[in-house]
Amino acid sequence: MVLCKSLLFTLLLYLIAFSVNAEVNVTINIDNPEHHLATVQVQFKASETKDTLVYLPTWRTGRYEILNLANGIRKFSAQDEQGNALLWEKVSKDSWRINNTQHKKLTVTYQVYANQLGKRTRHIDDSHAFIDNSTVVMYSEESRPQKHTVQMVVPKAWRSVSGLDFGDNHHQFIARNYDVLVDSPIESGINQFFEFEVDNRQYELVIWGEGNYDTQKMLQDLTVMVEQSKSIWQGYPFKRYVFMVHATSGARGATEHLNSTIIQRSRYKFSARKDYIGFISTAAHEFVHTWNVKQYRPEGLVPYDYQQENYDNLLWLAEGSTSYLQYQLLLRGKLLTRKEFFEDLAKRITKHQHKPGRNSQSIAQAGFDAWINESGDYGNNHSVNIYAEGYLASWLLDFDILSRTNLAKSYRNVHNQLYQQFKIPKSYNENDILAILNQVTGENYQPWWQQNITGLLAIDFDALLAKAGLQMSYGKAGAKLKTQIWTGLKTEQVNSGLKVTHVEKHSPAWDAGFTLDDIIIAIDGLRLVDKDLTTRLADFNDENTVDISFFRRDVLASKSLALVKRPKDKLKVTPLENANEQQKAFFTQWTGLEFPEDKK
Repeated sequence: MVLCKSLLFTLLLYLIAFSVNAEVNVTINIDNPEHHLATVQVQFKASETKDTLVYLPTWRTGRYEILNLANGIRKFSAQDEQGNALLWEKVSKDSWRINNTQHKKLTVTYQVYANQLGKRTRHIDDSHAFIDNSTVVMYSEESRPQKHTVQMVVPKAWRSVSGLDFGDNHHQFIARNYDVLVDSPIESGINQFFEFEVDNRQYELVIWGEGNYDTQKMLQDLTVMVEQSKSIWQGYPFKRYVFMVHATSGARGATEHLNSTIIQRSRYKFSARKDYIGFISTAAHEFVHTWNVKQYRPEGLVPYDYQQENYDNLLWLAEGSTSYLQYQLLLRGKLLTRKEFFEDLAKRITKHQHKPGRNSQSIAQAGFDAWINESGDYGNNHSVNIYAEGYLASWLLDFDILSRTNLAKSYRNVHNQLYQQFKIPKSYNENDILAILNQVTGENYQPWWQQNITGLLAIDFDALLAKAGLQMSYGKAGAKLKTQIWTGLKTEQVNSGLKVTHVEKHSPAWDAGFTLDDIIIAIDGLRLVDKDLTTRLADFNDENTVDISFFRRDVLASKSLALVKRPKDKLKVTPLENANEQQKAFFTQWTGLEFPEDKK
């Protein structure tokens, strides 16, 4: 794509206007948006080393996964300040050595391919550019602590937004160092933009993409939500915060950043109540991260090592506790009804009950192994999740603190102390957490920690819920239990039958020897014509043993499967009709809400 004269002239003006005081100047020129391409130029101060190694991070913050981001880099070149070409070589997948750089100002130029919308790394098209700077801007060890100025060169109609401070124009941003830069994404393009203020803090909402969202409701509820942070932390780590929203045709997920968040949802997943809860819950989750992770984080992640995995067994606290604390904001802001909260609790309990991995891996081990975490059948049967089980561990710990302190303290106090005592560049470890727990409660938490964190998490949900005047049941409490046949199999329809996609460990199907990719074709000698097993198995009862015919590696086989029953209705969490005053007080101190006398 050939740049027009006006865009070339604009680029020249931007380069001239760069502050002479900036120690690292970055230009991101969106010069070929239709093909997802940009040209990046990074100008470094004079180097003190004979040769200079420059890097592109191999992962981005907020996602514990090696992403191999340098695979989108082409046309790399290096020059000195007189424009002389410097010799260079690529020495690893994400690092380049530039020769003979001592006492020379260095400029590197390269092309970036940006078409990773769902990974929230970099995405460019003819309507916008989303730039997570860790996936676009290179650094050296010398430049990492230096001030960075970033100039976006974009089409005239575009608006650029970031949590970073503005520079000399509305497309220029300034970061005090590289670590701030790479934790402060830039959204530039055709977008909707809104502002609001809470407690002398400035907030912005920028939305790229059309969808069935209601911007006024989003602004109203975000205003309420952010104010609830005072129920956990004393003080703010920011003056301005940006909510970036992508309404797309497929990408979904979210990532926290130092002064902003990026939230991606299907464009038609905003208006229905269930969908909207998903949005506002995600916003609350990422906002909690502004303190938990962005202001205090485990020592294995301080400082970030951008070129390799950052291991720590406390990632469950960084992620799972954030999932738990998001509901403190939602409930105290009355953005979620009690009933909706109970439904979420019931889903979490059910998922945990059908998570055989809880008997194989502790959440401390899961945190350390987050970088190599397996999902799917193996993950469910042999692992736990730092988000899901981390939430449950946080809930268990919160109730334990409330109980030990007679409702005077809670898990919220623990996180406020982490914020007060361990702000970056400090970090915390397991002993620091135990010390804070002792400060908050006056008691020794080492035995509790060994049992629930380094040991396998085991929760008596009936006893836990009862503390807050709640109970769980299948269907209506007190009504006759409805049941259905359960095998432990999950399947999907394929041309030749039903392919097994999951076998729950120690279920009837597991014990019978079924495994992934078996293709079930018949039950008791009759061809299976249903889309799943449920309809056909309804013809049997739990005293039956059925013969299942299936293909394994294209060879016909059969196995006998003993049927069992489990509750048909979904698990429900409801208030106790005869909850006492102590249970009601516990509920209120936990959620910030009055006990639900009307069960709503």
